[in-house]
Amino acid sequence: MLRELVTTLMDCRRTGGDYLFGKGRFVLRGFTADPAFELSKCAIIKDSNTTTTGTAHGLFLKRYNCRGLWRTLKRSLQLPRSYECLAAAIRLRQAEIATPTVFLASRYYLITEALPENAVFLDKQPELTSGAVPVLAEMHNAGIYHGDVNLRNIYFLNGKYGFIDLDSARIFPKGISKSLRRQEIARLISSYAREFNSRGEPLSESALDGFTKQVTACYREKTGTDLLDAKLNERIQYLIRRVRRR
Repeated sequence: MLRELVTTLMDCRRTGGDYLFGKGRFVLRGFTADPAFELSKCAIIKDSNTTTTGTAHGLFLKRYNCRGLWRTLKRSLQLPRSYECLAAAIRLRQAEIATPTVFLASRYYLITEALPENAVFLDKQPELTSGAVPVLAEMHNAGIYHGDVNLRNIYFLNGKYGFIDLDSARIFPKGISKSLRRQEIARLISSYAREFNSRGEPLSESALDGFTKQVTACYREKTGTDLLDAKLNERIQYLIRRVRRR
């Protein structure tokens, strides 16, 4: 874990001078907006105990809330999530995988570019999901674990797939384990199935099985890792049934 944290911080610093660091925050050179002020002008998308998010003037802003003593203490001892987002975003761009540019990453704020209106998220068009598998494989080959691969966090824009919400991302310089790869693929497939469930059009057992085989075959071709086994199917079924806390 310590090695991962050091790697994250080093990735944030090794940006060829693109980011300046001071007062506990990384700022893209030339960016001057104040996060608290910008958030006050935002159209709020979400406001919960953990985060407040909004968009304004082409920016996406996220504030990491510390509501409650335990969450405040925990957050103070952890590496800021925004640093992890920045490190993952840098790695993704190095791997030529699309993700919004990070403008600012501090302990309590993250500012990135807002995606244009023509960006299509896969929860709106789940039929695009299989096309994202080669890109996810590239991400894993680059040692990047997303941590929350669901259709809401994958978009299609200008002929390319991209990823957002890198809060749970982790970087593994020596490669990602098979168990973590399985988790990501299971999350992708279960999210696909849950989207059809939410529309009142649940996939048949044979359709889900066929999609799972298609995804794992493509992933195996790109990574050399075969994930099609009983453990993967068990994980998929568990995630489909699970009721997530809001």
